[in-house]
Amino acid sequence: MKASVTFTKKNATEYGKRLMALALYRRGKSFIGAAVLLGQQAGADRYVVLHLLCQGVEIILKALLLLLDYEKYIKLQRRYGHDLNRVVTAAIEAFGLHPMRPKLAQEVQALNNFYSQHLLRYDGLHDILIDPASIESNRMFRRIAAVLRVTEREIAKTAGSSQPQG
Repeated sequence: MKASVTFTKKNATEYGKRLMALALYRRGKSFIGAAVLLGQQAGADRYVVLHLLCQGVEIILKALLLLLDYEKYIKLQRRYGHDLNRVVTAAIEAFGLHPMRPKLAQEVQALNNFYSQHLLRYDGLHDILIDPASIESNRMFRRIAAVLRVTEREIAKTAGSSQPQG
């Protein structure tokens, strides 16, 4: 009789959980990279650029929370959903950061109003009533770039110590 093993997040080792969180982080970085590249293209759909930015921010912050405490934050992922305000608030609290400055908070809120309702992905009245160029995102791009710089340094510092032992 063959033994059957089911692999799930629940029975992953600490090292496996770290690798899954890092994979999620890399995926988020790819969304940000795609947003930057697409944003540089003439005629690019600005709503798609904004969607990629928001999705990248969401995924990167969720990954960072998982790297901090996988067991705690894996249970909270669905509660955060695609709500940038929830995941940003969780990250600020988890990492003991200062609250966002008002202009950044307003920008995140404005983007979240579209992103959490899936309006950046799908068509609707906003397509004809709101010029996507009027939706600010520069602060969020700059802030996530800073988060990526700090994170890359931290990941590099801990890379050698996170290898499986044995």
